Amino acid sequence: MADIKAIKDLVVHSFYGTSPDPTKFSNKDVKATLSEEIHKLANDYNSYRRNKLDLFEIMQEAYTEILPKQVEQFIGSFAEVKTVPLNQKAVFVINTGRRRAKQFITAVALSGVYESFRLDKNTFELGGRAIGGAAYIDFERYLCGDEDIAESTNLLLEGLQEAVYGEIQRALLAAVNADNRPAKNKYIGAGFDADAMASLCAVASAYSASGSVVIYATPEFVAEMGPDAIGMPVYGNALQGAMAAGQYGGYATPVYNPRNIEEIAAYGRIRTFRGNPIVEIPQSYTDETNEVTIANPSTAYIFPVGDTKPVKVVFEGNTQLDDWQHRDRSFEIEVYQRVGVAILTNYNWCVYVNLNLADPKKYPTKYELQLDPSLDPRI
Repeated sequence: MADIKAIKDLVVHSFYGTSPDPTKFSNKDVKATLSEEIHKLANDYNSYRRNKLDLFEIMQEAYTEILPKQVEQFIGSFAEVKTVPLNQKAVFVINTGRRRAKQFITAVALSGVYESFRLDKNTFELGGRAIGGAAYIDFERYLCGDEDIAESTNLLLEGLQEAVYGEIQRALLAAVNADNRPAKNKYIGAGFDADAMASLCAVASAYSASGSVVIYATPEFVAEMGPDAIGMPVYGNALQGAMAAGQYGGYATPVYNPRNIEEIAAYGRIRTFRGNPIVEIPQSYTDETNEVTIANPSTAYIFPVGDTKPVKVVFEGNTQLDDWQHRDRSFEIEVYQRVGVAILTNYNWCVYVNLNLADPKKYPTKYELQLDPSLDPRI
């Protein structure tokens, strides 16, 4: 009989790339070991039918442990993540005092419609909505060993992660158009303007305990973050010539600062902006055509370090797995998780929208920014 707990721990170790208990598993390649253990449970269709309840229990427990931790590791600097039992709501505390009047709450549902929840004096409640996906497995290919249950379940976990990040992205994009968002907390324009980004960083840093901020952006956005430092001032005839050429108001053409040049040489893109770290949002695609991106490339978010975390995420209940068999005997392994996302404030964090990356024809993305016409300088 399978050691469910040991294999569940192996799934977690495989995901994080850590080493399992050597007394239980001898293979040093964790992913290969996991594939072998799952193959023992489901090496043919009969063993799959006999052991699928154990297999599903293993995956459910592993995913329930991995997902909240992974989300918190990635966005924990600006998001508060909680887990609650099924059919319960997470309770988040609202800071009272002089900032109380500035706080408001938005929560976006899967359909993009605002979701309602109860608001008390010092707390608010947030529940989850189901998100999920399925892995299709061809019966004949499975019998012949051409398809692997272990690979399919790993893809399910990756898909579930992307769905969670997608819901967070929906909420952040919806906040761009929020009526309550101060004008100084957003910049919408074509291309990258270093002064505009610096202004947003200054606003967010005012709410940081350390005075620093973190910039979250996609690789496409970071690649567009051009010259920052300003060149030497020019005078006299040189000044007239520079201004006639459309150069930077009495200064030579802006250039990269030395640190950014070193970062570009080492990593291909800058990793800091005027001392503030840049964290790249992982980019991926909806399918193998590599045409439609998961993360919207046009937006960057600037969050203060150490203040009230504006994004709230709740995982409600455990991850659930099930299967569904079709008439041709092919089957799907389905996974879903209840997740809720809300934005608590808009006054202490900022957003930059690069309209050059917002064209859906040039940069098709799964989560498009539906910009309010009153905010679009192109109209």
